[in-house]
Amino acid sequence: MHRWFFANEREECVPKIAGMEDPNAAAESETAKDEKEVEITYTDWPFCVIVRRPLEENEFAAISGNCDELGNWDPKNLIIMEKSPSYKEDNYRAFRFTTTVRIPRNFDIEYRYCIVAIDPILDVSIIRFWEVHSVPRIIRTCHNLLKNCDCFGVQNMEGAVYKVDRGWITDETIVQFRIFNAPFIWLNQTPRLLYVRLQPMFEAEAEHCAMGSMEAVRLTTVSIFNPFAVTESAQNTQLAFTEVVNLKHAVKLHLQAPSGARCGLEDLQLFHLTIYNPESTIYRLDLYTFANKAAHDEPPYHYGYGFIYPRQLTNSEGSLRLKITCASTHRPLIEMNLKYLIIRPLPNFKCDLKVSYARYWRTGHPVMEIGHRGTGPTYKLNDNVFRENTPYAFKRAQQNHADMIEFDVMLTKDAQVLVFHDFVLKFAQNCGATLQKMADTNDVYVFPYESLSLRKLISMGGVRRGEHLIMPIQSMTYDDLRLGSALRFAGNEGCNIDCDQFLQDQQPFSLLSDLFDIEKSGLPESLGFLIEIKWPQQLSNRRWEQNSFKPSFDRNFYIDTILELVFKLAGKRRIIFSSFDADICGMIRYKQNYYPVLLQVVELDKPLQYLDQRVNVLDNAVYFSNGMEFFGLSVYNCVIMKKPLTLGLIRELHMQVIIWGPANNQESVRGKFKRFGASALIYDRIDQRDQQGDELQEIICCIDSTSTRGAIATMQFMERISKCRRQL
Repeated sequence: MHRWFFANEREECVPKIAGMEDPNAAAESETAKDEKEVEITYTDWPFCVIVRRPLEENEFAAISGNCDELGNWDPKNLIIMEKSPSYKEDNYRAFRFTTTVRIPRNFDIEYRYCIVAIDPILDVSIIRFWEVHSVPRIIRTCHNLLKNCDCFGVQNMEGAVYKVDRGWITDETIVQFRIFNAPFIWLNQTPRLLYVRLQPMFEAEAEHCAMGSMEAVRLTTVSIFNPFAVTESAQNTQLAFTEVVNLKHAVKLHLQAPSGARCGLEDLQLFHLTIYNPESTIYRLDLYTFANKAAHDEPPYHYGYGFIYPRQLTNSEGSLRLKITCASTHRPLIEMNLKYLIIRPLPNFKCDLKVSYARYWRTGHPVMEIGHRGTGPTYKLNDNVFRENTPYAFKRAQQNHADMIEFDVMLTKDAQVLVFHDFVLKFAQNCGATLQKMADTNDVYVFPYESLSLRKLISMGGVRRGEHLIMPIQSMTYDDLRLGSALRFAGNEGCNIDCDQFLQDQQPFSLLSDLFDIEKSGLPESLGFLIEIKWPQQLSNRRWEQNSFKPSFDRNFYIDTILELVFKLAGKRRIIFSSFDADICGMIRYKQNYYPVLLQVVELDKPLQYLDQRVNVLDNAVYFSNGMEFFGLSVYNCVIMKKPLTLGLIRELHMQVIIWGPANNQESVRGKFKRFGASALIYDRIDQRDQQGDELQEIICCIDSTSTRGAIATMQFMERISKCRRQL
C-alpha cells in the first residue's frame, strides 16, 4: 500500500512494542535474508542549531555522530557548521548554524552538537563546549526532513534540561596560574588594588621586527576573521584562550575582562589558559589600577607589565617570581609570586564524544552505600584481624550489599599502581621488641633480612625519625613491597575455600590491575570503585602530612599512569575518582571526559590544616569545584553537621555530595544525611551492623633476623592453622 503524504510533511515515530510485531514482518524478513546485498540509501540531511551564548569569532558549532559521515564520535573528525550573522533574541545575542550532510537512512543516527574553536591554517580544533545528555540526539529511520531548528544544549523533548559541559584536552595544553591574596612585593611604592590580565603571545621573527613591528602578536584566531588583521600565518592563527574564575564566588570559568581580574587581598583568582602550542608561547602579564581620585566612569590605566617565558615553566607545577616593569617609565616597579600548573593530554588514550558520565547522576537514584577501604581501617575482632584495602575486605563489602568500595591508590617507584593508604612504611629498628610490644595493637608486616636491611632502606631514601625508620612508598618498587607479609589474618568462618588463596587475599599491597581482573579478585563488574588518588599535602606548618615526603613523580606522568590503566581495564564498571589535592582533581577533569571527579574536604577544625586554600576553606572548595565543573565534593561529616546549609548550596550548583567520616558508622547519622539529600555515604565495617572490634593503631614493619626468624615462622604457622582450622 502506498502512503500518500508529501516528503516534507511532519511525522512522529512510534517505537516498536515487544510482542506487537507486524504479521507480515516474518515474510519480509525471509525475503531480506534471500538478498545477498542490502542497498544503503542516503539522504542529504539538513542540520540546524541555534546557540544562545556569547561566541568568539573563531568559535563554531560542529556535529559528531555514530556514522562515518559524522565522524564516528571522533573529536578530530567533526563536521563544522556554517555560521550566520548573530541576531538579538530576548536581550542577548544568538547564532544560527547550518549544514547539510549526506547520511545513511537504514539505521538510526545518533549525534551531538559541540562548540569548537578552529585554526584554519593548521586545520586543528579545540572542543570548547559539548552536549552531555546521557542519550544523544537521534534521527530515526522514519523521520522526515521537516523539523525545527535545534537549540544547543536542549533536546527536542518535553521537560528537556540544558546540559552542556566544558570540553577536555585532546592535543592542546592547559596552563593554570594562581594569583591568590595579592602576591605582590612592593618595593618603594604604596600598596594599591591591582587588576591582572594574562595574555598568551608568540615572539615575532627577526625579519618582522626589522620591518618596524616590535609588538608580539597574540595567539588567538579572533583577529584572523577581521579584514584589517595581519596576514594569516601558522603563528598568528594558533589557538589560545584565557579564562579566569574567582574562587570567592559561585561563578564558572569565563573570558577575562579587557582590564583584567581584580587581585585584592581577599581574592583567589585562577587563570585558566588553553594553549595549542605551549612550547613557543610567551605570557604577557599586564597590571591595571585606578587613579586615586578617579571618577566612577573613568577606566583603569596601565600600571605595569611583565613576561613569563616557556623556559620558566619547566615541570608540571612550580612557582616563579616575576618582575613587573612600569608601563610609563619602563623601569623596575614591583615583583610578584605566581604558582602554575600544566595539564597535558593523555599520551596513549583518546576520549570521544559518544557518552560522558563526568557529571551524570540519575534523578531519583537511591543513596549509595560505599565501603570505606572495603570494611574500614584495619581492626581486630577477637583473634581475627580484618585488614583494609585488600581483596578480602572488598569481597566482604560486596557480599554485604555495598554499591561501591572506596580505596586509595598511589605509584610505587617502578610506576605500579598500588592499592594502599599510607604514604610511608614505619620500620622498627628492633624486630624482637616489636613483636612483643606492638603485635596486639598494631598491624605488623615482616620483611626478610636477605632482601631488605635497615642500611639498604636508608640508601633507598629512608630516614630515621625517633624509634622508627620512615620509608616512603614512592622509593620502593613493587617487588620490594611484595617481600612483606602480614602476621595475622581473619578466620575463614567455615567456608570451604583454598587456604593459600584465602590468606593471600588478606595480604597488603594489592595492585589496581588485579582488582579489575574479575577471576583473580572475585569482584563482580557491578561493584563500583571510588578511587582516591593519593598525593602528599603540605600542612599549614609547611610540613608534609603523615610523615610523608615531597612527591618525586611528575604530576602528569602520575595521573596518566593511573588513568590509562583504568581506561584499559575498567570495562563497564562504575568508576569515580577523588582526591584531597585540588590540582589532581583538576587534571583528571580535563584529561578525560568520561569518569566523574570529587574534591575531598577534611575536617576543618583541626589545628593543622592543609596549606592549599582551595581545600582548607569549605566555601572555597565548593566554588572551585563549581568553577572547574567537577561531579561534586566528598565532605567530612562533621563539616556538614556544623554547616548543613552548605549541602543545599552544593545541590543548587548542580553538584553531588558524598559524605564520609567515622560518625557515618552510626545508622542514625546515616539516616539523617539521607534526609539531607546526600548522594552517597562512606562508612566503616559495612559488613556488620553493631560496629564491633577495635581499630589497630598503625602499620609497623620489621625486618627479621636469625634470632627472630624461628619465632616468626612459628607464629605464621600457628596463624595459618587457627585461621584455616575449619577447612583442615
